[in-house]
Amino acid sequence: MKIERTRYVIMRRNRTEIWCGLSRDFHFVKINELKNTAVKTYRTRKQAESGCSSWDKDFEIVECKEIIDIKE
Repeated sequence: MKIERTRYVIMRRNRTEIWCGLSRDFHFVKINELKNTAVKTYRTRKQAESGCSSWDKDFEIVECKEIIDIKE
Protein backbone atom coordinates (compact mmCIF):
# COMPACT_ATOMS: atom_id res chain seq x y z
CA MET A 1 0.00 0.00 0.00
CA LYS A 2 1.26 3.47 -0.81
CA ILE A 3 0.06 6.78 0.63
CA GLU A 4 0.96 9.95 -1.27
CA ARG A 5 0.15 13.47 -0.16
CA THR A 6 1.23 17.01 -0.88
CA ARG A 7 3.32 18.71 1.79
CA TYR A 8 5.38 21.89 2.04
CA VAL A 9 8.94 22.31 3.29
CA ILE A 10 11.15 25.33 3.97
CA MET A 11 14.41 25.55 2.04
CA ARG A 12 17.14 28.14 1.60
CA ARG A 13 16.64 30.10 -1.62
CA ASN A 14 19.65 28.41 -3.20
CA ARG A 15 18.06 25.03 -2.26
CA THR A 16 21.18 23.70 -0.53
CA GLU A 17 19.58 23.40 2.94
CA ILE A 18 16.21 22.24 4.26
CA TRP A 19 14.46 22.96 7.59
CA CYS A 20 14.68 19.90 9.88
CA GLY A 21 14.13 18.80 13.44
CA LEU A 22 11.61 17.65 16.01
CA SER A 23 9.90 19.45 18.87
CA ARG A 24 11.91 22.66 19.42
CA ASP A 25 15.23 21.52 18.01
CA PHE A 26 14.86 22.94 14.47
CA HIS A 27 17.72 23.95 12.20
CA PHE A 28 18.73 23.99 8.54
CA VAL A 29 20.57 20.88 7.32
CA LYS A 30 22.55 20.64 4.10
CA ILE A 31 20.73 18.43 1.59
CA ASN A 32 23.75 16.17 1.09
CA GLU A 33 23.99 15.62 4.89
CA LEU A 34 20.33 14.68 5.57
CA LYS A 35 20.70 10.93 6.24
CA ASN A 36 17.93 10.02 8.76
CA THR A 37 17.24 13.57 9.92
CA ALA A 38 13.53 14.39 10.37
CA VAL A 39 12.47 16.98 7.78
CA LYS A 40 9.87 19.47 9.07
CA THR A 41 6.83 19.35 6.77
CA TYR A 42 3.64 21.40 6.77
CA ARG A 43 0.16 20.44 5.53
CA THR A 44 -0.45 23.76 3.80
CA ARG A 45 1.60 26.59 2.31
CA LYS A 46 -0.10 28.99 4.75
CA GLN A 47 1.06 26.92 7.77
CA ALA A 48 4.62 26.90 6.45
CA GLU A 49 4.54 30.67 5.89
CA SER A 50 3.17 31.37 9.37
CA GLY A 51 5.85 29.13 10.91
CA CYS A 52 8.63 31.32 9.54
CA SER A 53 7.04 34.73 8.97
CA SER A 54 9.39 36.54 11.39
CA TRP A 55 12.60 35.27 9.77
CA ASP A 56 14.79 37.01 7.24
CA LYS A 57 13.73 36.19 3.68
CA ASP A 58 16.62 33.87 2.72
CA PHE A 59 14.22 30.93 2.36
CA GLU A 60 11.32 29.73 0.25
CA ILE A 61 8.33 27.46 0.73
CA VAL A 62 8.62 24.44 -1.58
CA GLU A 63 5.82 22.03 -2.47
CA CYS A 64 6.81 18.36 -2.29
CA LYS A 65 5.20 14.94 -2.29
CA GLU A 66 5.38 12.79 0.82
CA ILE A 67 5.24 9.07 0.08
CA ILE A 68 4.63 6.40 2.70
CA ASP A 69 5.19 2.95 1.24
CA ILE A 70 3.74 0.26 3.51
CA LYS A 71 5.33 -3.12 2.90
CA GLU A 72 3.07 -6.18 2.94
